[in-house]
Amino acid sequence: MDKKISLGNRLRQLRTERRLSQRDLAAQAGISTNSISLIEREEISPSVSTLQNLAGALNIKVSYFFDDEYSGDVLLVKGHERPMITGNGLVIEGVGKRLQGQEVEPFLVTLEPHAMSGERQVVHPGQEFICCQEGKVEYLIDGQSYLVEKGDFLIFEATLPHIWRNPFDERAVFILVIQTPNESRDSVQRHFVDFPSIKHIG
Repeated sequence: MDKKISLGNRLRQLRTERRLSQRDLAAQAGISTNSISLIEREEISPSVSTLQNLAGALNIKVSYFFDDEYSGDVLLVKGHERPMITGNGLVIEGVGKRLQGQEVEPFLVTLEPHAMSGERQVVHPGQEFICCQEGKVEYLIDGQSYLVEKGDFLIFEATLPHIWRNPFDERAVFILVIQTPNESRDSVQRHFVDFPSIKHIG
């Protein structure tokens, strides 16, 4: 059975660890205080761009919202074991754990027709790699549109403003790999001695 992660509890725990009020976190993440409250109560599911803004404000990697770091050298994640986040026509499935020193963050993304990553463009260090598995997805990168169809690869410098969407009438499925240069995890922070989340500090 797929594991559905409680975003609200994780967000509340991180905010408490950092001694931030909902208003403080909202200001740092550039979203409304009401949105923070609704996410923590699990009344709404955040968009990808909201997750990245929250991760950046909390100095964590986005995959923290999926699961914890892995201490082994080889990681096999079965299809039915991938943790996921759903909402707004979007399903994001993570690996769920990390190898030590891992410099990439892989995700399997399903976009329902006319869904998108969020309203705001994202900028972060490193590179992004996309491989479309089903349907087609449109990437807007630095003002230019790139159509990624089944079997296509796309790779680009993630310092360019970017956003992705599915403006079509069929769902799209693609593999998204975000590079985290020099293990800094800066790239995912924008898209973790006394805190339980120390292993996720960027």
